[in-house]
Amino acid sequence: MTIAACTAPGEILMINIAPLAWDQCDVADDHSVCVDLTADDEVIGIEVIERAKFDLAAVAAESGISDLVPAIEAAIAAAKPGP
Repeated sequence: MTIAACTAPGEILMINIAPLAWDQCDVADDHSVCVDLTADDEVIGIEVIERAKFDLAAVAAESGISDLVPAIEAAIAAAKPGP
């Protein structure tokens, strides 16, 4: 699995976890984070609206992807401006 991240103007951070079809999203972390899900509730992405409020460990635990935290942290550290 390849996890990638990119930044957008402001505090926005887009984290791509899996290249699957997006079906729904759950708002988490006091409305500063949206977790993108497939129809089967598999996490495929995380949209961070306010990085200052983003608690990766809490969002990962709530979403059932705590095992991916190190890879997500690495992707965030390497994030470059996105499209």
